[in-house]
Amino acid sequence: MKPRFVCCLLLLVALVACSKKSAPPMVSGIPAARPFHDLRELPGTIADITLTSNTVRIDETTARRILKSVGSDGNIFLFDDSDRRIQNLHEGQILFLENIAVQKVLAVARKDKLIIVGTDYASLTEFIQQGHLKWDAPIQFASLFAQAGEPHPSITPESLAWWIPRSVVYAAGKQFSYSGKVDGWDTSIGVTPGANRLELALKVSRSYQGMSVMVSSKGYLQDFLSSADIQVSPGNLDNFSYYAKNLRGETNVEYAATRGEGDAAGIDKPNIKLPPLAKIPMPIGGIPFMLTINANLILKPGFGAKKEAASGSFRITYSGDEGFQVKGGNSQASGSIDGTGSFEHTATASLAPHAILIGMAAPKITLSLGPGSAIDVLQEAFPSQMADTMADFLAKTAVGKWAKKKIDPSFKTEAAASVQTVAVGTMTAAGSLAMVPCKLTRLLLEFKGGADAYLLGIKGFDKEVVFAKKEFVTRDPDINACGDK
Repeated sequence: MKPRFVCCLLLLVALVACSKKSAPPMVSGIPAARPFHDLRELPGTIADITLTSNTVRIDETTARRILKSVGSDGNIFLFDDSDRRIQNLHEGQILFLENIAVQKVLAVARKDKLIIVGTDYASLTEFIQQGHLKWDAPIQFASLFAQAGEPHPSITPESLAWWIPRSVVYAAGKQFSYSGKVDGWDTSIGVTPGANRLELALKVSRSYQGMSVMVSSKGYLQDFLSSADIQVSPGNLDNFSYYAKNLRGETNVEYAATRGEGDAAGIDKPNIKLPPLAKIPMPIGGIPFMLTINANLILKPGFGAKKEAASGSFRITYSGDEGFQVKGGNSQASGSIDGTGSFEHTATASLAPHAILIGMAAPKITLSLGPGSAIDVLQEAFPSQMADTMADFLAKTAVGKWAKKKIDPSFKTEAAASVQTVAVGTMTAAGSLAMVPCKLTRLLLEFKGGADAYLLGIKGFDKEVVFAKKEFVTRDPDINACGDK
């Protein structure tokens, strides 16, 4: 039992890590909410910054006029040549398109009357010389989505400030949904905003090499407060604090796995990074921050013989504050979060030893600066076809060849900070032929957060902090021979 549990813990690390690995941008099919015109409109907000001399700032009206296309990976920007600031743009500068993107320029090329700009993430310290950003933004799901029956507005370059709410109120029962393939898994997602919460439902399933696996989840996340405090002095990030306050939610997970007659049985891609469950633009002084609510999964069944099956369910609840602070290059937890969990039932049909692991990071609440999390929204305004075509031209230029590796999304993570609730449930059973037919379940509940070097501008920074950790163990029969509690 112990080696299996060690393996489960290693997979927990993989679950958190999979959220950092790059992946091609995915369109969630769930529209971006439009709650804030500018966070400066909220009481108590501070937005007092001085940009670096290396930053080229372009107002939103001009940016939407001259920007023609954004590449499907968020790295390539295609402009017409009518603005002198774009004409003079060069490698190493920071391109600040108000309320659209803040990116580091890696390569610039011209073709006819078009200017192709290859970019990478820009950190806070690369475009903010000094200053202070601070906000407490209420995330109230009832006001974030359009009224039932109202189609999601078409976003065009002429429709400025596309996040402005149109004074609509959510009508109960309206669901936004997505279905399709994610890493080979059949996936369906549904989100239903309510009076004070967001109802979440998802299901993934796959059959591969004689193995069939299904996991479904239903739960909710109540309204909460998203807070940040960012202080920058010349060339240095003095303080970065990020919180999700007054979190409260519940997740119910059901799983089922079977092995058929095949000799080879396994799942080749157990890690699943789902499309965002919700996207909430949070611009402040033209800086286009984006809040996303995500979920990541790991599914790993292991059967010792053919014609076996296992099923079960577990439930977790959580409440409190999740947050962390980075100061002087060191990170520390802040806030107080607590939770409970339990397996509701388990059932197996197997003669031989077998096990199953279900890991879920949900919700993962992310504050990002790069365009990756908002790429589908940007592409509605600036379709990617032209930029993708010009990316090939840029790659053939001298500077483009040098920048190609850095532009390649497979080398990127994301410029983001996040807090997340991670639940890993494992069930191991000795099988009905064992002298003692033991069954052991463990539910590891962990709350953690962190930020990456792309956002903070701290070289080599990649630290996470754990806010709280709990473990819930049951064994049947309840004897030491069936493993440690």
